[in-house]
Amino acid sequence: MQNYQENEQKNNESIDLKVELFKYLSHWRWFVLSIFVTLVLAVIYLKITPKIFDVNTSILIKEDNKSDITSQLAAFSDLGIGGSKNNIENEIQVLKSRTLSEKVIDSLKLNYHYYTEDGFQKISYYKNSPIEVIFKTSNHSQQKGNLFEVTNITDTTFELSIDEENAGTFKFNTPIKKEIGELIIKKSSIYFPKNVENLKNIYVKYLPTDLVSESLRSRTTINPTSKTSSVINIALKSSLPEEAANYINTLVNFYNLQGIEDKRFIAQHTSDFISNRLNIIAEELGDVEKNVESYKNSNNLTDIQSEVSLFLTNLSTYERSVVENETEINIVNDLINYLRRSDSDELVPNIISTNNSGINSSIDELNKLILEKQRQLINSTSEHPKIKELDGLIASSKNNILSSLKNNLNSLRIAKNDLKRQENQMQSKISQVPKQEREFRIIDRQQKVKEALYLFLLQKREETNITLAATELTAKVIDQAIVPTKQVAPKSSIVLLAGFIIGCLIPFIIIYIKNLLDTKVKTRLDIEGNTSIPFLGDVPTSESSDQIIELNSRSSSAEAIRIVRTNLDFMISDLSKEQCKVIYSTSTFPGEGKTFISANIAATFALSEKKTLLIGMDIRNPRLDTYFDLPTKGLTNYLSTKDTKIEDYIISIPSYPHLDVLPAGTIPPNPAELLMSSKLELLFKELRTKYDYIVVDTAPVSLVTDTILTAKYADSIIYVVRAGKLDKKALMIPETLYREKKLPRMSLLLNDTNTTKGYGYGYGYGYGYGYGVKMEKKKIPLWKKILGIN
Repeated sequence: MQNYQENEQKNNESIDLKVELFKYLSHWRWFVLSIFVTLVLAVIYLKITPKIFDVNTSILIKEDNKSDITSQLAAFSDLGIGGSKNNIENEIQVLKSRTLSEKVIDSLKLNYHYYTEDGFQKISYYKNSPIEVIFKTSNHSQQKGNLFEVTNITDTTFELSIDEENAGTFKFNTPIKKEIGELIIKKSSIYFPKNVENLKNIYVKYLPTDLVSESLRSRTTINPTSKTSSVINIALKSSLPEEAANYINTLVNFYNLQGIEDKRFIAQHTSDFISNRLNIIAEELGDVEKNVESYKNSNNLTDIQSEVSLFLTNLSTYERSVVENETEINIVNDLINYLRRSDSDELVPNIISTNNSGINSSIDELNKLILEKQRQLINSTSEHPKIKELDGLIASSKNNILSSLKNNLNSLRIAKNDLKRQENQMQSKISQVPKQEREFRIIDRQQKVKEALYLFLLQKREETNITLAATELTAKVIDQAIVPTKQVAPKSSIVLLAGFIIGCLIPFIIIYIKNLLDTKVKTRLDIEGNTSIPFLGDVPTSESSDQIIELNSRSSSAEAIRIVRTNLDFMISDLSKEQCKVIYSTSTFPGEGKTFISANIAATFALSEKKTLLIGMDIRNPRLDTYFDLPTKGLTNYLSTKDTKIEDYIISIPSYPHLDVLPAGTIPPNPAELLMSSKLELLFKELRTKYDYIVVDTAPVSLVTDTILTAKYADSIIYVVRAGKLDKKALMIPETLYREKKLPRMSLLLNDTNTTKGYGYGYGYGYGYGYGVKMEKKKIPLWKKILGIN
């Protein structure tokens, strides 16, 4: 494809500029006529088109003013409500609003348009109309408006037509009652002429306000001068510059008045709202303060935080006493168990707290008796009276200690229960504190909120009263709109230049499109100019699409086929004469005549007494049966079966003794796989030994790959291109195949050409036949001669 594009580029570069220029200069009469017509139309357009003027003004939007209802709530800016500065986009939308525009239109009476006619032009009256239409009561048509035509004007009377219907003759300053309402037509004391003979008919066009507003707003542009600027430019394009200037200036005035009204409206309502709220908040604040007082009295509260601290201190003391009590109980239990398990000679540990001095002294006395016994046993036996006396004392002392410990244990358990009771009481008091604190906080919070809101509203009421007293314009006029003297449209030089250019472009485009749409391959020049593939020849249109060349055929198609055969012999001249030549015929798309060429090429070889075989290898869409009477079985049946002979499928053609045909056979479900089988290669080797020429009708290359898969068996390939069918851009397909050498000894054949042009050089086929026939001269009308149309 890249090579094809390079070739195409070279061809484009080699285009003869003189030839291309002559394509257009040969139609110079069309250019002259077209330019003349467009210039005349341009002059007429300039005459009848109203002059358009651009009227504009500049205003500065003050940033400290508020532009909408939300932002006007300046009193609540501390609460996050409103308080924003002007948004330029919002102000632009206000200036573009329909409501504001309609107020201006009603104020200036712009929905009444006075004018007179002078030929194709309308001459408008603005503030200088000789008459004025005034409605006392009106019932105008709200869809399209009304047209009043005042004619035959005298000093006192006139004729009136309403919507092109004659309403009668009336006097000035006299009420006129019609279906549309009651109106009066007055003479202008300033602009009504003294000589009414020169006064032309006057038209008054009434349009509904909404239609006029839509028209004015669509022609008005309102944009900031820059992204960071607060300056807005307002521009209006109109054929009535004085009316446009008056409209823009009034629009800005009404915009400022509307801003002032909005500010005062919001400020007044804000002040009223604050006053009402102050009364309500004052009453609510008094109720909340009473609730605080009542709650403290009912719960005996002074300071919740101090009381909670005292409760926690007492609870900690009780918890510590409970722990000490538990420790003493455990110690007493351990001593009792020790005394019960110990021998009479074992010392008893003195671990009782100092609060039990009687038990401690008893334990000390017991230990002294035990030690005395142990000293006596050093010099005496256990039967000694002194030892026995000591044993009695020891036993009596232990019993006394056990009795004292049990009594102490009971006392400790009583103390423990008392401590638990006091601890539970303290915890109960502490558990009530969160509820009391939560309830008190709710009441206290309400008090603080009401108090803060009350003070806030007092402050904002004063600020709002100041705002109500001071009103400032939202927009400051920088440049007021004035009546311009220079029109912006239509521009004569541009319109005339456009007329000239359009006059040149119209015939140029017509001629160019006519040539551009002709993209089909038609002659040999189209092929040689777009490809580098050898050109084999061309075959003119045949009298019959299923015609086969015969021995005595002298038609142009038959002669062309013979020339193609001769050229084909030169293409394969490097092959041995004894060698069988295999020739493929293919095309880009179906319907280009490859089967027709295959059949006729095979017939010409057969007529030259060369043993020839024609194979139908377009097994997806076989068409050889159009030219020969063939059976349904053929090549595909041979390739898909075993133990069959190819001779069983080859058909001899009686009218061509040296021509055999191998039909395509039944259309298979796997055509590509059949053509890739090794059996096909063996078949070609076998057939090469039996025939001088083998002509193969194959499938189109752009749709399937059958031809490329089997191209290795071919000695030469004829690529058929049908004139008037194949687009020139499609030549890139055979060019790519030729460049990539996928098809051996490839050559192009142009089929179905115009016989009067022959090879593209003006020579036809059938030399010697029909020569000298007189052609009737075609008569051309005079107007076609003038315009150069043949």
